[in-house]
Amino acid sequence: MSFDLRYLGKSGVKELGGGAALSFAPNLARPRVFFDGELARPVRFREAISALHDVVVGDLRRRPKDRSAHEAWKQQEAEREARLRQEIHGEAMKAELARLAKVPLPPNLEADFRAMHKVYWGARVRWATELARNDPELFRHLVPCDPVVTVAPDVVFFECFSKDESSYGCLSVDRDAFRGAQDAGLGTTNVDYSLALYDHFQTLRSYRPTRLLVDPTGFEVAVDGRGDYREEKIDLPPSWLRGFGQLQAAMCLPSRKVDVPVEAAYSLLAHLDRHRERTGPRSLRFQLTPGKAPILMLDPWGVSIPCRGVTCDDVPVAAGPRLGAGGSGPYRSGAPRDAGATEEIKVWGRRRLSALARLLPLADRIEVRLLGSGLPSLWIVTMGEMRFTLALSGWTANDWTSGSHLDVMADAFTPDAQLADRVVRHLERVRRASHGELAVSLGAPDDALRGALHLAAKQGQVVYDHAAECYRCRPVMPVALSDALLGPEPPELAEGRRIALGGVEIARDEALSGGRRVVVARAKATSCELLLDTDGAIKKAKCSCSYFYKNRLRAGPCRHLLAVKLHLSGRGDAGPSPEPAEAAPGGPRATTAAPRGEAVPFPAELLGEIERAAAARQAGLAEVVEASWDLAFERIQGCRSWAEALALGGPEAERALRARELHAPVVRTLAVHAAVLAEIRRVAAQFKASPAAVVGLAWLVARRATK
Repeated sequence: MSFDLRYLGKSGVKELGGGAALSFAPNLARPRVFFDGELARPVRFREAISALHDVVVGDLRRRPKDRSAHEAWKQQEAEREARLRQEIHGEAMKAELARLAKVPLPPNLEADFRAMHKVYWGARVRWATELARNDPELFRHLVPCDPVVTVAPDVVFFECFSKDESSYGCLSVDRDAFRGAQDAGLGTTNVDYSLALYDHFQTLRSYRPTRLLVDPTGFEVAVDGRGDYREEKIDLPPSWLRGFGQLQAAMCLPSRKVDVPVEAAYSLLAHLDRHRERTGPRSLRFQLTPGKAPILMLDPWGVSIPCRGVTCDDVPVAAGPRLGAGGSGPYRSGAPRDAGATEEIKVWGRRRLSALARLLPLADRIEVRLLGSGLPSLWIVTMGEMRFTLALSGWTANDWTSGSHLDVMADAFTPDAQLADRVVRHLERVRRASHGELAVSLGAPDDALRGALHLAAKQGQVVYDHAAECYRCRPVMPVALSDALLGPEPPELAEGRRIALGGVEIARDEALSGGRRVVVARAKATSCELLLDTDGAIKKAKCSCSYFYKNRLRAGPCRHLLAVKLHLSGRGDAGPSPEPAEAAPGGPRATTAAPRGEAVPFPAELLGEIERAAAARQAGLAEVVEASWDLAFERIQGCRSWAEALALGGPEAERALRARELHAPVVRTLAVHAAVLAEIRRVAAQFKASPAAVVGLAWLVARRATK
């Protein structure tokens, strides 16, 4: 992709009256984005942004042995022999000329030649050094694209990829980290970056007031003809663009969350710094036993580092929108494990964790999210009002795009483009939202919403904030990325689609405990087995093909596993239920369509009471919601104002729901009729209140009516 960059000046530290400003030059070819605020803790920001620099320049790919020194020596020897022959020939020539002409050579000819030769080569070396430091073309070989900065209402965050595209870094700075008034223009842009900027970072001090400035000057003045204005046109590799979509795919996979104490991270990095492994294995093993502290094992030395002060949960608490109550993000745990069983997860490429070394003295806590052995891991370092997220691919040589096709492991094969467009437009207005809030606001089923979010992130329009567990509007490019820019789909997926058209035979399809599902099938005469979690993502698998034998699931499923999964998705047991006819106010609700899973928001203060009432009645939560709504719907709709409606629920309603807009509802996925949700949203729009407030009011009104 050809990408335009236009900058006025260079990023660096500028001296201001009584302090300094760390000024970033924004890309003038993108919409106007700016920020100006004084850092409360400049040293903390200095260490965090320096760690981000370590991610940018990180390149741990294994390269062939460097024989350039030997080749240079051979060339020097050849040149020395050539000079010797030339000197001998020259001496003979001089002797012959002296004999013939009897005219002596100038006495200082050789000395003058060597002096001028030294001047020439000295200037050439200085020119090469200066060119390597400042020339954008050479620098692009180190950094494919300048870091991306996003100014949001609550945070300012920087994103980058490493040179080898195996590491992703994100530094998120809360707006509370700045003193006094702040001037900001919301949006996303690139900022000018250079090797010299790292040296500027090191000049930040706690005793000198420092401002973080994304300078808007270039948007406000005429730049044509100015000496410090420059334009660049670079070709972004498709792998750099696809990497953001793969990060989103990693969020849709089952994960294990582990808290790693700061002292354990110290021990891990210290041992790796002092020892160099000469033989395999080179893995970092997480040993997770319910009720006990996690243990980090360093191979090949067999060194164990206990994570004292934290324990592994016996039964993981699900956090996904379908499995759990919160619905705050796409992370979800696998099925419950056997009591007392130890789970071991291996990750590779551990030396990339050295980027976190400068953050450990400032860290409050470290959280690791593990997708599985050989799969990516995410390390989130919390430093007060700042958070640093380091996402690592399965191993160093396996980048986020070509090595592991994570998007084909998630259940997001048929995303709705129109819903994805609605998601992007909604996030452009609100700037951030959790998965549950998006489900409520857009009225979309969880499966469809997950696929739409995956598509929007793949197109570079949406990013998931791991630390805050919410989705944010972040257009990585000025336009949505098309399939042509992202490149062709993985060959295994293309072949899987072809096999799924008629080459799959299901031998066994059985439901297991915990919502899991085991499938045994033959795809193109190849035997395979799949274990799917409750969201349809591949948890474990087995196949007799050579691709699976070599890679397992570390490089994504093989074509046969994908064909079976696509066949299951396309087969559908009953297909999507038709929308029920909307009932007239006060009339009976049509019941021809079966209820389906829908996101229902609840006020956090009232959810516990509603759940206890459901347990006492030995009824489901969905039944309680529908019964309450049937009793309260006509009474609430007949009110002329929200205050009058609150009076129906009594003092508790006036206390808990007066605000109308509940910004932190608890979302549950329930089998309620779509007509119920349609009526709730219609009443919420009538009173300009949130659906969660209307659900809570209906419960309180129905409770009073039945007393």
